[in-house]
Amino acid sequence: MLYKDHAVWRYLALAIVGATAACGGVQAAGSPASVKIYKYMGSKQCNGGGQKLAVIKRQLIESGITVLAASCGVDGNIYPAVCGAADGRIGIFEVPASKAQSALPDGFLPLARLPDAQIVPCN
Repeated sequence: MLYKDHAVWRYLALAIVGATAACGGVQAAGSPASVKIYKYMGSKQCNGGGQKLAVIKRQLIESGITVLAASCGVDGNIYPAVCGAADGRIGIFEVPASKAQSALPDGFLPLARLPDAQIVPCN
């Protein structure tokens, strides 16, 4: 009886390892090479305004952070339709994972905090 139980556990462990590897869940280095971060653009409904993507990107570059990709986006949250209220527009930046923490003091946050965020055309 012990042998049968042992075989079941061995099979289960192999199945889990195989499924994890097949889905790309195992990384050789243990951490991603790059991550996405975001910052609110400061624009408002009806009024627009706020900062342009290039200006926010320059903040990262001046802080010594290489920007691998940049795009405009929305945070995915629902806002009441009121002129002058926030519109949820964000700048999304892909940066080296090793530099992401350096961007936090400047108001950049991990994009993973916004699971419903989407890339949209810049205005």
